[in-house]
Amino acid sequence: MILVTGASGFLGGELVKQLVANGEVVRIIKRANSDISHLYAIKDKIEIVEADILDISSLEIAFDGIDKIYHSAAVIGYDSSYYNAMYKCNIEGTANVVNVALDKGIKKIVHISSIAAIGGRPNELITEETKWEKNEWTTHYGITKMLAEREVWRGIQEGLDAVIVNPGIILGYGKENKATMRVFNKIRAQKMPFYSNGTNGFIDVEDVVNCCIQLMNSTITNERFILIGTNTTFKNYFETIASTFQVPAPKRALNKIIGNIFLCVDWLASAFTSRKRGLTKENMTVSLEHFEYSNEKIKQQLNYHFIPLEETINKIAQQISNKS
Repeated sequence: MILVTGASGFLGGELVKQLVANGEVVRIIKRANSDISHLYAIKDKIEIVEADILDISSLEIAFDGIDKIYHSAAVIGYDSSYYNAMYKCNIEGTANVVNVALDKGIKKIVHISSIAAIGGRPNELITEETKWEKNEWTTHYGITKMLAEREVWRGIQEGLDAVIVNPGIILGYGKENKATMRVFNKIRAQKMPFYSNGTNGFIDVEDVVNCCIQLMNSTITNERFILIGTNTTFKNYFETIASTFQVPAPKRALNKIIGNIFLCVDWLASAFTSRKRGLTKENMTVSLEHFEYSNEKIKQQLNYHFIPLEETINKIAQQISNKS
């Protein structure tokens, strides 16, 4: 039996759907207040156990009878209000998963990390071999995912079979994928006046899921893989979305001066409301730089061909339009 953590999230939910479609026997863990409405269509085909990766005793029960684990549970945030939960969940939670997996004799874990955990600098090709260092582009999220990976590597040293994947910006349709949906809906409504000339790595959620499953079912172990379909500028990303919706693309380039003004406005707006920060110094700093990632390792290992960015954007836009 396969267990998936983080099934209430976008990626974890898509992974569960594909595993079920493949005929796998799947168990998910969820906290008492977690929303898994996106899985209601297959609710009768999965086993649901109430557990928390921060509660070791609940994990010990949930891991009984499990052979393989996809660990995708994590807190993602670039606002300081997320930091405490992010450090605790991402690091301590992963340590708990590793420890209980070792104790239960789990055959293999696929740990879903992030390109944020790799580090690297702008204007250099970032690979699986890039040495991590703390610099001005390091985010707290990246630190927590890097330290979570260290827990997995520690488990590997203690006899655990595991693979780590580092996806880029994951694109796909779904209310759980708040970042993607926010960008698409703002551009469609012509409420995104600025673009960034920064570059980053993007990947379709279907590609992330397919790579994870193929790696789990392979003999590959004790390796990490960057998962990105393509590197492109946010300007090109925004323009492709606008073209698909047949609306004008954002015309003005975001720079540090304008960005800092937006940071102040966003901070004031969040200070006087209960709204989380939409723009922080961390995500603005990263969005203005050119980060390029290599996907050669995964392409060679799996002979994998990624879904083109334009196809992914068109698919999401069509689903949004169909729901309107």
